[in-house]
Amino acid sequence: MINTERLILRRFTADDTEAYGNIWSQPNFYRFLGSGTGIPADAVGRMIDMHESSWGHGLGTYAVIERESGKMLGHCGVRGLPCGRKEILYAYDESAWGKGYATEAAKAVLAAHSDARPLIAVSYPENPGSIAVLKKVGFRHVGQEKMFGKELESFILD
Repeated sequence: MINTERLILRRFTADDTEAYGNIWSQPNFYRFLGSGTGIPADAVGRMIDMHESSWGHGLGTYAVIERESGKMLGHCGVRGLPCGRKEILYAYDESAWGKGYATEAAKAVLAAHSDARPLIAVSYPENPGSIAVLKKVGFRHVGQEKMFGKELESFILD
């Protein structure tokens, strides 16, 4: 568990299925994730299982909770990719956008997983908020890369 000034970052549990499912039902949540498509409601539990399977070897994906309200805002963490690289990932409920939560959580995750470097990150070119977060936490833009069937902006943190 990681505590920041405004957030609690903790492992997902089965009790998170409803709240996380509500977040995944928002098109603005998933339009910049992977292929940009959502997941069916009955697949949310499998998504939580996937996040849980990311734990180990200095990696892990956290549920991000707003400390004051107890509301789940999304996820942030470090995961391994099939190609052997490691990636920071995050996505948030639209109600959390523009409040600095993504930067706050990313900084905390990077501090807790500093041994996982180098890390990559990718962002849709039309997602300037995510690109700004990556730059604020120290990632360097290295060009574009095709991932998830999309041409994405690519970043690295050594």
